[in-house]
Amino acid sequence: MLYLFATFVVLLLLVTGTRGFTLLFGLGINIVSILALLVLIADGFNILITTGIISMIILVVAIYMNVDNPNTASTAFKTSLMIMIFIILITIPLEYWASVQGLAAENQDELESFSLAAGISFPQLAIAIIVINSLGVISETSVAITSGLNEIVVNKPTLTPTEIFNDGFSVGNKILNTQTNTLLFNFFASTFPLFFLIHSLGYKFGDILNDKLVVAEVLTTLICTVGVILTVPITSYLVYKKANKKLQKVK
Repeated sequence: MLYLFATFVVLLLLVTGTRGFTLLFGLGINIVSILALLVLIADGFNILITTGIISMIILVVAIYMNVDNPNTASTAFKTSLMIMIFIILITIPLEYWASVQGLAAENQDELESFSLAAGISFPQLAIAIIVINSLGVISETSVAITSGLNEIVVNKPTLTPTEIFNDGFSVGNKILNTQTNTLLFNFFASTFPLFFLIHSLGYKFGDILNDKLVVAEVLTTLICTVGVILTVPITSYLVYKKANKKLQKVK
């Protein structure tokens, strides 16, 4: 594992040059942030509030330390923050309604000798997992769309705000295909062992649809996908609004 990490660092520095040190520093901050989140949750801090604060720190590091253009970074951060809040708001009722928090029957063999009295709210922990899981793909999508739109605005300064908004959807639609495929492949990769276990146990189709682990993975993937889709109109609107303000100042 150390050799693999060393290879990662060397390749990163070869490709990005000195900027690789900034990327590594930002990656280190985010790792420390995740570890701090785990420690704070274990110490009894409110899971949702702690997750919200740590998520904002992760977004600031992931966006502002990796994007040179301040306008792009500002728009991408606002978009990511709004979508993060939206994900928290829709995940809370969905998690309680689906009841997929905690441990499933497939985990019993490994955990039967341990105490399950962890002293934390498993529904809130499930919400935190979904929020943290969505941060990377949301910030990446918002940065990509904002960067593409800003390039269009720079190269075509005569565009009207409405045309910029429409171009935002054009750029976003191309990026959405890649990001949704990424989420889909991530879902299947993480559930391959589970599906092999389900097949060996002879689960019926109805049992699969009601299996806690399967539903939890599907719920996470769908919520992240909804967040990615919403990135397109929100980013387009923010860039459109900024362009509209500039146009009004000129007039």
